[in-house]
Amino acid sequence: MIEEYISNQEFQTCYEKLNGLRSRIARDLPIKPDMHILDVGTGSGFFAIEVAKLDKTLRITGIDISQADIRNARKNIKREGLNDRVEILDMDATKMRFHPEQFDMAINFTGLEDIHMTRGRAGVQKTFLEVNRVLKPKSFFCFVVMPPEEMETQAQKIEVALFSYICDATWLAAKEYEEFLQQANFKLIRKRSYYTGKKLTPEQAKAEIRFTCKTDPKIYGITTPPFEEIWAKFGQDIEEYGLGYYSKVVLIIAQKVNKLH
Repeated sequence: MIEEYISNQEFQTCYEKLNGLRSRIARDLPIKPDMHILDVGTGSGFFAIEVAKLDKTLRITGIDISQADIRNARKNIKREGLNDRVEILDMDATKMRFHPEQFDMAINFTGLEDIHMTRGRAGVQKTFLEVNRVLKPKSFFCFVVMPPEEMETQAQKIEVALFSYICDATWLAAKEYEEFLQQANFKLIRKRSYYTGKKLTPEQAKAEIRFTCKTDPKIYGITTPPFEEIWAKFGQDIEEYGLGYYSKVVLIIAQKVNKLH
């Protein structure tokens, strides 16, 4: 596949827009009117917003543990005029405070790596179990991931390796996510890949790495290596290939088989 470098003008808003990636994925979800949808690890709320725009009867509850993300999500939702249908709660995905069988669907857009960053592999597994608990029977769990073995270009491969190294924001293999689904009594329905075809220039990559090293310790209470160490490890490859920026993601749709006992 061909990847293009993001322009410096695009770079200022690229995360929010992602070349329309979120809206394309949202349109492919098995959504029906009047659903109450749980957005696990909502971040800045951009995916919740795109889903809410699909149908005015949808209600969405987003959860996150980052106070900065919660503030940003609420601001973005207010800007879009969606306060009446989208709410954001401070809640840990590994131990939700919801009643059993409360939601009609659960979604997640590239948030499982952040759950891994703060809760580890066991935390991701626990999240799947919790999603099963709060979903109604036969409901869908739809999540977007970047499995390392499914990355096609060097820029994509560098992206998933880089952030795992910086802060343990780690993508697991698709097989592992599928095992978690099976253990949590979900049936895999389908997988689909999506592309933006975008990557960062070396200078943009430096800015992104510095931003991560500065903000993630404040937001999540983790530690990161110094920029110089990171660049010494990845810089030469980034100079040659660029740094992937959500240029390929994989949507996994699974259906709850039954509740856990």
